[in-house]
Amino acid sequence: MNLSWFALCVFVAGCSAGPSNGRLENFKPIEGGFGYGQHSEKTYPMHSALRVDLQYRDQSGKTMVVWPYLELIQGNPAITNNVALLVGGKAELYDDGVERLRERLIGFDGPSGPPLDITDPVLQKYCAENGVIFTNVIKDSFASIIRTNNDVQILFNIIKIGERGPDTINAHDATMTISWHDIEAIMDDVKKNGKLKKEKWSGIEYLQKE
Repeated sequence: MNLSWFALCVFVAGCSAGPSNGRLENFKPIEGGFGYGQHSEKTYPMHSALRVDLQYRDQSGKTMVVWPYLELIQGNPAITNNVALLVGGKAELYDDGVERLRERLIGFDGPSGPPLDITDPVLQKYCAENGVIFTNVIKDSFASIIRTNNDVQILFNIIKIGERGPDTINAHDATMTISWHDIEAIMDDVKKNGKLKKEKWSGIEYLQKE
């Protein structure tokens, strides 16, 4: 359920602005204690940009940032009870030598988290079930993340090599339907076996399996 598409529409998806240095402007509630936070940030002299993060506010009113960079895609984030699954940006150095936000699947179990990068185990599950080579999943291709009853549907892209001849490479839409039970099982595994890391621009700590 997304009540604040306006808040997401002001976020520049995949922006190449520098580290987070903005201030909290407001809190737009979504559900289950989660809400959007809107920030203004300096990018270049005399210029500013807006971004949106996902936050969690507990019953005492204490608010924490779940993830600092929400990607502008349909349905983001998907929430059930106090668990959120979102597509968030994580600073990464690209092949062209420029550091930008890479799309990642982030799980969070309120009220305290921590954030969990569950991208690889989720996509590996899809690949194992559909006979797709993991490296054929196209990075930064998440198009939607939609909650449907007890499941979440995730739309992204994969490539197929040799489909129309030995030297052809074609992109295809791929839809993964994963239950909340499976998401929570993956999150529990990352909590137990993941290593503590830090997102470069914001400094927020999260867990990820290597």
